[in-house]
Parts: sequence; C-alpha cells; structure tokens
Amino acid sequence: MAAAPDAPSSTAADRVVPYARVKSIQLWYELTEPPAGARTAPTLVLTHGYGNPYWPPALDDLRAKYRLLWYHVRGHGRSSVPDAPSAYSLPQFAADLAGLLDALAIERAHIGGVSMGGMISAQFACDYPERLQSLLLCDTTCGNAPAGSSPGDVARDAERQVREAFDRMTRIAEQHGLAELTRRENRFRREHDAYARTRVESDDEQDAEAARKNTSMTAAGYVHAGRALRDRPDLVPRLPAIAALTLVSCGEWDLFYPCAIRDAALIPQARLVTIPRAAHSTPMYQPRLWAQAVCAFVDEVEATPVGSPDDATRRAWPAGR
Repeated sequence: MAAAPDAPSSTAADRVVPYARVKSIQLWYELTEPPAGARTAPTLVLTHGYGNPYWPPALDDLRAKYRLLWYHVRGHGRSSVPDAPSAYSLPQFAADLAGLLDALAIERAHIGGVSMGGMISAQFACDYPERLQSLLLCDTTCGNAPAGSSPGDVARDAERQVREAFDRMTRIAEQHGLAELTRRENRFRREHDAYARTRVESDDEQDAEAARKNTSMTAAGYVHAGRALRDRPDLVPRLPAIAALTLVSCGEWDLFYPCAIRDAALIPQARLVTIPRAAHSTPMYQPRLWAQAVCAFVDEVEATPVGSPDDATRRAWPAGR
C-alpha cells in the first residue's frame, strides 16, 4: 500500500492530524465543534470531490454552526492509497464512510458531498439508510448511463460525457503523470472554459489550485479512484426508496444539472435548489450561496424533532428551486 503524500494545510486545524483505522486502511479526518463548543449541535458530514481533497473557505461558515466532519477518501490526500485497483469502488467508499462514523461513535448524521462526494453520499444513503438524518447531494449525479440507454436523454447524455472524461483523465495520468494532466487541464480551462472566468480567483490562482493534486495525490490513487467512479453503480433505480429528507443542489451551468433535476424528482422527499451563476462545484463559484443553501436545509430538518406531533407535516417536504 502506497503512503499518502504530504499536502499543504488548508486550515490551522490541519496541524493536528487525526486518523481512524477502518478495516485495512487509515482515513484522515477533521472533526470540529462550533465555537460555542455545544455538543448538541447537529453533526454534518461532508465528502470532497475527485482529485482535490481540500475545501474552500466556504466550509468556515459551516464550522461556525455545526459539528463538522470531513475526511479524505481512500486514494486521496492523507488517507491510505491501496495498491490494488479492486480496492476502489463506490460501495467501498460508502463502506469506508460507515466505518469512519463507527470509529468516531457517530450513529446518525446529516450526510452530504460535492461531485464525487455526492456520488458517495448517494451510495451511502442506499446502503446505510438508518445512518441518515438527512442527505445533501451537491453538483453530482446518482446515475451512470447503462449501455444501450437511449440517446437524447439529457441526464444520461451528461453521464456518458462524464464517463468519457474519467476514462480520458485517468489514461493521461497513468501514461504521462499528474503534472502533465494538470498542464492540459489548465490549458483547456484558459482556452475554452468561459465559466471559469466568472470565478473570483485569477487564472494563475486557478492553475495553482489544480496543481494541488500533484502533491495531494499519487498517480495510482488518482487512476484507481477515477476508474471506480467511471464504473460506479447506476443508482437511479434505487432513488425512490430513499426516505431521507434530501437537498439536491446544483449550479445552473453545471453539466450535472439535468441529472440533479431527475434525481430530485425521483427521491420522494427531495428539494432542488439551483445555484445561479455557477458551473461545476458551486462552493468554488458561489461559496456563500452554497453555504446558505446547506445551512437553510439542515436548520429546517433540525427544526422539528423526528417523532414530534409536527413531524408528519415536516415530512411533507415541499419541492423548491
């Protein structure tokens, strides 16, 4: 098993490096209390996106309100990087999260993530529904277009594009290394991605952000995790069985937006929130709007305790955009 690479700290809290043993691997995590230190604060668990295990400053808004747990998925950051490709799959990522909650004695929590983190959260919701207080699916898809699915379905078409992207990115990383992959990604973004120009960060700052994968991942971890996402289960048939109150949020310019509309329609207690002027990864484009959407959702779920006389009313969850 390869050692995880060192990575620059994103917050002062990163100077303390806790690990949890989850079966055969170690997962790095950070668990913070709100400034008041109230252990009665809701527990919110967030899983990061593919290739970049660090979060933007938008996370500070959530740290101020909730008991916040975030961690590095296997193959990423400071967590273990198993050598075998078979050690990586979406169900395995979800099982790792369940094991981390067990190690930290967290029985139930608000579970969510962005992009890859949303895929892992959806798998977790299907496999461990009893662990959910609520579900947050941000800038993601629950599906993976099966072979033979009809062209012209915009959600399935988007999933096919994403699968091709995972195949292309992992092939470049395997054959030429992460530095070359980053160079090509940065060139493409500068020359073709008009949405990136709407971000606050300059081109040079976005180049540096993309280059962090060179120090926060190994090429093997990047390839194995990417192929696990390429080959992930199609969870669309399982969505109607998700009983948890669910936030589906997505940027209006995101390739995943048609998937978000479909997934929100299939999950019985889901609310769709559209983040304006945002492409993929709304915490990068509209950090305050994303944090506000998360806080409003968690606070509303927490407002009426499960089992109270008003609980049935709360579970008549209104759709919204």
